[in-house]
Amino acid sequence: MTLPLLILRPLDGALQTERRAGDLGLQTVVDPLFTVEPISWSGPVAADFDALLLTSANAVNYGGDRLGDLGSLPVLAVGQATASTARHAGFNVLHSGDSGGQRLLDQLEDNRFRRVLWLAGEQHSMLDPGDRQMTVVPVYRSRAMALGEKAIACLKGETIILLHSPRAARHLVTELDRLHIKPDRHQVLAFSEKVAAAAGAQWKSLQVADRPDDESLLSLATRLCQRE
Repeated sequence: MTLPLLILRPLDGALQTERRAGDLGLQTVVDPLFTVEPISWSGPVAADFDALLLTSANAVNYGGDRLGDLGSLPVLAVGQATASTARHAGFNVLHSGDSGGQRLLDQLEDNRFRRVLWLAGEQHSMLDPGDRQMTVVPVYRSRAMALGEKAIACLKGETIILLHSPRAARHLVTELDRLHIKPDRHQVLAFSEKVAAAAGAQWKSLQVADRPDDESLLSLATRLCQRE
């Protein structure tokens, strides 16, 4: 029996994950726990910075017209999806890391990119810029929603749940408790160790992708489905 993959990330990303999973022959159910919306922002001037840090493709997709004023800045992108979205929008991506924003910053040469502008989500993890000056400007927010009917129906049977963020993991646990759905019949595949820690240990199984990207996450899903 092939178990369904429940994809809970915001719709734009969820559809990309669904497409990649479909290419692998995996069965999916898409029912986002969050909706992404833009935030009005202003202020940063490209001349005041050496680089633009993007940790999510949402910053490009929801950043709006002001992004055009920053097109001269080289981009430091976290993840291939973010890098690809930034290139498609006309940015020059100089560095792309797959292990999170902090690791990307830590790997930069000390004498490069001393003034960094980070276009982030309203709720974002803290990053330590070290000796660099980093300005954080929220340009989008992810608004949490109640667990949807498709997800609830899916969770009536054993399900493989894909979790892409710590916030999604925490919100899912809260929703399952509200709906009196026991987590111990479901298997979780986490995007990173931070996501796994937020999800807790109450699941039938909990595994972490080798790298924080869809390819690694879905490779894990494929191996798990093959064992079922």
